[in-house]
Amino acid sequence: MKFLFPDSDGISANSVGKACADALRELSQPCPPGDRVKAAINRAARICSLSYWRTFNIWYCKARRIDAHEAFQISEAVRLKREKEARDEYQELRVRLARLESKLVQKDPDFHRSDFDPVRTRLPGRR
Repeated sequence: MKFLFPDSDGISANSVGKACADALRELSQPCPPGDRVKAAINRAARICSLSYWRTFNIWYCKARRIDAHEAFQISEAVRLKREKEARDEYQELRVRLARLESKLVQKDPDFHRSDFDPVRTRLPGRR
């Protein structure tokens, strides 16, 4: 099961159950203020396409077994969430960089964008 959860340190049934429970908790984040655990479990269940009660049992490590397709659904949902977060963070950094550049252009007459063009061309997604 190492291929499903690369961060897990073992392949025992308990470690897979714990990894799935931790992954479900990660999927339920971010939680709005005052959110209940029931809502977090429901949110995680929707994201990984499992029933509420199946997600509940995995969340609390009560499941006697976790089928491979369930573990795969959970790990795939976590992977997609992490990729989306990384894309969002990258976009946010690009916006912040553009704002800082515009502030420098307005305040510093010696700032020349061409000085930074070699650096900007090395960034992925920039031409």
